[in-house]
This record gives sequence, structure tokens and C-alpha cells, in this order.
Amino acid sequence: MIPRILHQTWKTDRLPPRFQDWSESWTRHNPAWEQRLWSDRVLLELTSQHYPALLPTFCSYDNGVMRADAARYMLLHRYGGVYADIDSECVAPLDPLLSEDRAILCREPMLHTNDQVGFRLLPYMLFNGVMASPPGHPFWLHVLANLPRIAESRSVLDASGPCMLTSAHLSFSEPSGVAIHPPALFCPLDRNGHADPPEEDPPTETYAIHHWAGTWYTTAGRLPLHRRLRRRFHKIRHALTRGPALRPEKAQAAVDPACLGTQPPKGGNVAILVPLRDAADLIEPFLTTLARLDYPKDKLKLVFCEGDSKDDSWERLNAALEPLRDQYRDIVLLRKQVHTEMDRARRWSRRLQRKRRAGLARVRNHLIREGLNALDDWALWIDIDVWRFPADVLETLIATGRRIVVPHCVRVPGGPSFDWNSFVSLPHARDDHYWKAHRHGIFQPKPSDPSRYHLSDLRHLHMVDLHGVGGTMLLVDASLHRGGLHFPERPYRNLIETEAFGLLARDLGVVPAGLPQVEILHVPW
Repeated sequence: MIPRILHQTWKTDRLPPRFQDWSESWTRHNPAWEQRLWSDRVLLELTSQHYPALLPTFCSYDNGVMRADAARYMLLHRYGGVYADIDSECVAPLDPLLSEDRAILCREPMLHTNDQVGFRLLPYMLFNGVMASPPGHPFWLHVLANLPRIAESRSVLDASGPCMLTSAHLSFSEPSGVAIHPPALFCPLDRNGHADPPEEDPPTETYAIHHWAGTWYTTAGRLPLHRRLRRRFHKIRHALTRGPALRPEKAQAAVDPACLGTQPPKGGNVAILVPLRDAADLIEPFLTTLARLDYPKDKLKLVFCEGDSKDDSWERLNAALEPLRDQYRDIVLLRKQVHTEMDRARRWSRRLQRKRRAGLARVRNHLIREGLNALDDWALWIDIDVWRFPADVLETLIATGRRIVVPHCVRVPGGPSFDWNSFVSLPHARDDHYWKAHRHGIFQPKPSDPSRYHLSDLRHLHMVDLHGVGGTMLLVDASLHRGGLHFPERPYRNLIETEAFGLLARDLGVVPAGLPQVEILHVPW
């Protein structure tokens, strides 16, 4: 059963005065309970002594609230009782909870849920500000086991907070061991002070109120003068250097509306589209990897497009594919010269991206025009320097039921995302940092920019809705390509090539999906 212990955490062993009254409310309503305040230093000892396998993860967090989140799960597992944030207030005795042998949680108010579950595709969001549990409950071990694989996420919600907790509950093998209540139980009011309509008659009893005091997040204020001047400078520079761009309405009108409202294809014919340049030594290993796909070869068509190579890629491609013509549905070899001369070692430079990726878009569109036909149900784009992927990856992508899908491209298994073009775009201020990230008409933020989440930030989720997609591996309903949904060769809403393709598709009502837990490996250089 749930013991009479109330856990709270803070940076030190003394609470700031503004939280004292809320903290004391727990004692006023529960005088027989033991109240424990845990400091960061003591929690470090707790982790080291009782959860040593989690110590590297605990110490790796650069945000204190992530450590506080991890600690509350450890405390409930180790000691049981009730955990309460210091900005929560007790409003009723907790003794009616004591007979429960399940972990007790409630959902967040609808306002918060609607804000956060959208692109994450979660059915609800659990509140982790007040929770109750018997000691040793297996759910907490399941939660703690999830922390290391998502520790590098820049999102508190996803690394350790409510979204991670929710996905852990959804994947828990014994969901009946966790009692999920309406928000009224522990957080009846949202951040605006409004309550959700009652879900039960009689309504759920309320034991606590969360005051959303914001001890770990900040609200953006007015920029200081020097940053406002910088914003103006970078905004003017962008306007003067952006160059020709696609008008959104014209780009959208170029796509046949008839291809947009249909369901994913029922047929299984797949055209594998591979652009390559200066990849002579990668061709044979790539074909060997491709042969391991657990998919009928009589349904696969291989389409390669080579161009601008300085090595013998074209000759070696022809020689390697000739013996395979009887094994696949079809093999097509194309060439497209786009004459984008650049130092390969500097190809990631931000000033080169418009030229480089416009050339890539032209090659991809050539593959669409010359490599796809009415017999192809799906187009599977794969970069030739992707060297390993699950044998069933194609079936996994198709099984999502989505018309545009990407897996998670990494260099190291379990490591950070490699393909930064697959991202979720977050609401953000268009401040000086935003405008500074534009180069030649393209928005090119750093991977650490808070305006985007990449798939490694969301690794606890099975599938997410994306704004931009990468092309290292990309499954597309071929009818979309045939209907005119191509890769923009000029900036579309300040994005280009695959990123712009994903955003254009989304604007047209075809939302791309990403699979954070399905990893493919790019060569690590």
C-alpha cells in the first residue's frame, strides 16, 4: 500500500520563501505524514547508491529539472508515498489514497494536452507534478529504463517529463497496475486558471492544486536594444541576399489536387531511387546491403542517377548492376549533370547550401520524371552512403499507413540524429538569432537551435508528425510524385529540396511522419 511519506525536491535543503506556504499545506492537511525535502546533492547520493546504472544519465543532464524528474521516479520506486512539486498546494487529506496498491497519476488539463500531444501523436499527457505509489512498483523501473535512451533530448518534456512518462505508460506491459485519473485529482486548473469540464458524476475529488509557477522555464520578454538592432540588420541582409524564391501559392497550384486526397497505395511495387556522385567505392557494398531487404525482389525496381562525378562511378555502376538485371523487377540507369562544382570537404558550409541542394533537387526531380512510371506504387529514396538498415525497414515504413515516411538516420546506433533535415518546427520568436540563421534565402539553424526538434529528441515516441524530411531514406507514395509533388529547386518558405518538399506536402494536407525508433546508419564520415 501507499506509505505516509511526502517527497519534495529542491536545489538545496532550504526552500525559497515564496514556496513555503504551499509546502506547509501538505503538513497542515496530513499531520501524521513524514515530509522529506530532497536536495540535488542528496539525490546524487541516492542515485549512486541505489540506482548506479542510472548515474551516468543522471549526471549527464545539463538541465536541473531533468535530474528532478528522474529523482521523483526513483523516490517513488524506492520509498513509495506521494511526490509533489514545490509549486503544488495540498487542499485535502491524502489518507483516502492509502489503500491503493497501484501507482496513481492523473492527466494534464486539456489546454496543456492540446499544446503538446499534437505532433507527438500521443492520446493524452500525464501529469508528473503530483504522483502517488506503493514502494517497489514495477512501473517506475519501466520509466527509469526509458531515461538513458532519451537522455540527449533537448526537450525536458521528452527527456524526462510528462511526454516521456506518457509514452512509458503506453508501452508498460501491465497498464492496469497504474490508475490514471482526470486532471481534477492533482491539477484541476490549467496555466490560465481554468478547469476542464467534469468527466464523472460525481466529479473526481481534488487533493492538490498545481500553481504552474514556472521554476524551470522562462518567458521571452522584450529584446534589449542591441539585439533589436542586430535583428533589423540580419533581416535586411536576408531581404537583400535571398534571391529568387517560389511563391507558395504557385508551388501548391503545381500539384494535381486529385493526388492529394487519396489513400496510400494498396500495391507493393517499389521503385528504389538512388542519386549518387563520386561514390565508386560505395556502389558494391550498397548493392550488397540492398540485397538483404526482406522484400520480394520481383516487386523492386532499382533506379540510379549519376552525375558530375570525378571518379569512375558511372562505369562501376553499370558493371555492378548488369549481373543483377534478372533479380529485380527492373533496373534503370540515368545520368544528370548539374555542374555544381565545390570542394567536397566543404560541402556542408552554410554559404554553399543553396547551390548544393538546388542541384540535389534537380537530380531528384530528374529521377522522378525519368525513373517512375504508372506501375510504381511507392518511391523509396536511399542515399548511397547509408550502409545499414533493418531488413524489414521497407515493410515497416509502408505499415505506418502514411504517404510520406522517414526512419531515423544516425551515424552511431542510439546516437544523435545525422539527418537534420527531418525535424519538427516549434513556435519561436523571430529574433536576431532567427534572422541570422538565414543564408542566401534558406533558413539554416544550428542543430541545437530551440526552434527545431530532431528525431533523437523524440526517441521515446514510435511516430511523430514532421515539418521537414530528410532524403537519406524517404518513402513517398509514388502518385504524389506523379501528381507534381517534386523537390523545390528554389526556396519555398525559406526551405529548399527535401526540407521544402516536406513542408510543401504538409501545406497541401499530406503530413510526413518520422519514426524515431527505426534507425538506419549513415557511414560515419
